[in-house]
Amino acid sequence: MPVLIKPNTTNPTKQTKTFITYSDHQSGSFQVQGPHEPMVAMLGGEAELPCSLEPHQNIKYMKISWTRTLPSQVVHLYEDGRDKPEKAMEEYLGRTKLVKNAMHKGIVILRILNVQTSDSGQYRCVIQHGSFYSDAVIELKVAALGSRPQFHMEVTKSWELLLVCKSEGWFPQPKVQWMDSEGGEIPAESKTHTQDKAGLFHVTTSLLLREASQKNLTCSVWDPVLNQKKEEQFFIAGQFFSPLTVPTKWA
Repeated sequence: MPVLIKPNTTNPTKQTKTFITYSDHQSGSFQVQGPHEPMVAMLGGEAELPCSLEPHQNIKYMKISWTRTLPSQVVHLYEDGRDKPEKAMEEYLGRTKLVKNAMHKGIVILRILNVQTSDSGQYRCVIQHGSFYSDAVIELKVAALGSRPQFHMEVTKSWELLLVCKSEGWFPQPKVQWMDSEGGEIPAESKTHTQDKAGLFHVTTSLLLREASQKNLTCSVWDPVLNQKKEEQFFIAGQFFSPLTVPTKWA
């Protein structure tokens, strides 16, 4: 505690001590925290991005803004005790709301409705009280499981069998592979990925069989975010071949 020595004007031979107390606590100071792991949401569903204050305190009358980090654009703004949807970027209009039932505990959740592939990325939660503010960055990963793989085939002039496997509607870009009956990977003849206007990926892969020894082949498409895959098996019997459906596998 600082001590200021002041002269005694009534008695110059004596001095008085005036104690001046400073507070280390800044009114409204806090730290915003968010989850350390990415949040995952399914395409077309809902995403919830939480952030909270430490120490816990009522944030009902604080300014709360959610923005995209790159570029910095407003996703949702809450100020003066109410939402201000007119401040949000156009692509989020009508698709966001704040879950406010825990605001008195310093917890707020941004809910994004009808999740799109473009919603994937980083979000910044900023909470401001007076001139003091703090923020946290939360990552959202959007995922979509595509269709079950489908085959079509061609026989070349040299009597080789070309198998083509297709699957549509994945996000993010999936991994595709061919496997033999023992589960070993077979190098593909070709792999292509295309993306539609909605941001969904469509994959095509082909396999050229030069030997009749390959009897059971599996085309597998895997989503890295959900860690789930869809597989389809192709069975070759002598001079004939037919596709056999295999239930969806969970990685």
